[in-house]
Amino acid sequence: MSEAKRLLVVSNRLPVTLTPGDDGWHARASSGGLATAMEPILKERGGLWIGWAGDDGSLAAEERDRLLDSASQGFSFVAVDFPPGEGPAFYTGYSNRSVWPLFHVFPSRMDFEPGSWRDYVNGNRRFADRVAECKREGDLIWIHDYHLMLAPAMLRERDAGVRAGFFLHIPFPPSEVFSLLPHGDEVLEGLLGADLIGFHTHNHLQNFRTCLLRILGIESTLDRVEYRGHLTKLQALPIGIEPDGLTSLVESDETTAGIIRELHREYDGQRVLIAVDRLDYTKGIPERFRAWRAFLKARPELRQKAVLIQVAVPSREDIDEYQDLSSQINELAGEINGEFGTTGWHPIVYLRHSIDRPNLAALYAVSEVAWVTPLRDGMNLVAKEYCACKVDDDGVLVLSQFAGAAAEMGEALLVNPYDEEQVTGAIERALNMPPEERARRMSQLRERVARNHVFDWAERFIKALETVETAATRLPLDLDVPLLASAYRGAEKRLLIFDYDGTLVRIADDPAKAKAPGGLIDSLSRLSSDPRNVVAVISGRMSRDLTEWLGSTPGLLLAAEHGALIRRPGNSEWETLTTVPPPDWKTRIRSILQHYVDRAPGSFIEEKEYSVVWHYGRLDPEFGGWLASELTATLDGLLSDTDARPVRGKRIVEVRPVWANKGALTAQLLSENADARFRLAVGDDTTDEDMFAALDAESFTIRVGRGYSLARFRLADPAAVIRLIQTLGG
Repeated sequence: MSEAKRLLVVSNRLPVTLTPGDDGWHARASSGGLATAMEPILKERGGLWIGWAGDDGSLAAEERDRLLDSASQGFSFVAVDFPPGEGPAFYTGYSNRSVWPLFHVFPSRMDFEPGSWRDYVNGNRRFADRVAECKREGDLIWIHDYHLMLAPAMLRERDAGVRAGFFLHIPFPPSEVFSLLPHGDEVLEGLLGADLIGFHTHNHLQNFRTCLLRILGIESTLDRVEYRGHLTKLQALPIGIEPDGLTSLVESDETTAGIIRELHREYDGQRVLIAVDRLDYTKGIPERFRAWRAFLKARPELRQKAVLIQVAVPSREDIDEYQDLSSQINELAGEINGEFGTTGWHPIVYLRHSIDRPNLAALYAVSEVAWVTPLRDGMNLVAKEYCACKVDDDGVLVLSQFAGAAAEMGEALLVNPYDEEQVTGAIERALNMPPEERARRMSQLRERVARNHVFDWAERFIKALETVETAATRLPLDLDVPLLASAYRGAEKRLLIFDYDGTLVRIADDPAKAKAPGGLIDSLSRLSSDPRNVVAVISGRMSRDLTEWLGSTPGLLLAAEHGALIRRPGNSEWETLTTVPPPDWKTRIRSILQHYVDRAPGSFIEEKEYSVVWHYGRLDPEFGGWLASELTATLDGLLSDTDARPVRGKRIVEVRPVWANKGALTAQLLSENADARFRLAVGDDTTDEDMFAALDAESFTIRVGRGYSLARFRLADPAAVIRLIQTLGG
């Protein structure tokens, strides 16, 4: 077993903060999900954590390093040097006045000054320089969050072979919002220096892909993008928590048990709702307070019988906007408590400070409802922490649909935090939910939180980073035909899968002219008539085309529309692999596609049962490609709430359901033919990459034509493919 590679974690702040005191500087450990996840891996790999220590630049480097060494626990902290005043400017400027509001879709709160961009560039350069000083050959580098989005490309400029990953812990916004960000194109290019970019949700990943297309004109697949000869893997990987620590506090910690008993005494006879947030405008605290006021007005019988405990941890107190928010929340809490409260009861208990883990676990444990309704959030771990503490499964999670956690916590009551009536309705439903439904929902949530913990998240990211392929590894080799033929003849069972257009026949400007020649049909017949062979043609074509051109070939399995419809050997009927009916989203896009036909005479629309295709093969290549990029980006946004996505092929843009892809059908054929020792897949464009990805490293995967591909081998053109088929069938 090879030795684990050393890991360098890079974040804006170290998990240790240096603070001045009357008797000098002190090192104080910072808690948090990232520190919890990284510490055991860094200890195991003997790594480094690189970041800003929070000092003002006046502390001598020797004293700073001594303090950091004293706080280290099995791995080392490395501080990034900032001159006096530059560190805070880097943190509060472009990062938190421009990126933070826009990425959370609050464009009106964006504040940009040209000097803040210079501070951001200089700060990222300082981080990249420090990493370069510390890096050894073979190290893995994991860069975290929005403060350091330029660092991946800066590192790659210094060392093209660096292995660096980046994880974004906040949402990535839609392209129409991101386009407002000054220097947004440079931010995207900075991120593309990473080998792997991680997001919390597929929606965030898709927004990133759309921005690449609309702003940089770069096409991408669902999980990768190539830019200037460098390949970047894209992955949605939601972060978890360390649930066992919280669960054990509730189940077996005496301090926590004492706090729980005290809370039960204090709130005896009351329904307790809990909300825990950082004090930030993205968290929706004023909206929550206003909804609570509306609820108490509508349900007077619950006054003095229900209480909302709001924990708000101060942050960025040196920014005027956050000071204003704090004042607004204080005023709202005072108004509501003054309006409804009595000498013995306040409807809102507002705690404007952080609380330790035993007190937090106790609050979660005694609360019937967790009210987690940020206006926008990358993930929101409070929702998961609450579930981890509900060991009796007696609790209800009310969760914003705009939190990343909503994508994996479907048993919660999901709400739009801007819709006050919907939120108050969810609170009433939560308080009145039958015990058996509470237990069923919470049990499923708690099991998922326990399974998808933070250590699993970290290990999966690092494994993906270790195994991500580089551009050099994705250039297919010229096919060794004798080697393939030898493997073919030595196998008792074989599975052979072919694409059609561009693979078996040349691509024609008019799809109707892509009829299979007689020689091809004869060659396929010889292959498919061999009882040891399972031969399939998986095409984007309509079923009627494949029936006309290849339907008389005995023993041949046909798949139309990328696998949405299949016809098995000996059966004249086509079947679907899903119970989903033909889509209704076609009506949305017909007028748009017709608009592009009108703009580009010579292009045309082809409508299939499950998909629609815009063909532009007759257009000037540059003009056609430009229109295709524009159309793809437009359709991406329009269809975001459906199961359909636009896919670029060779001189086409095809809109089809995500479940209709060649990879899914290939996986099914592999399952049905598990005893096939010889496996072959041949294709020529991006739709065939899913097919290659479904096959293992021992399979013969062949790309027709030049270019990067997941395929192991290449053939020059369809004529070479036919010669190969003839060799095997002879």
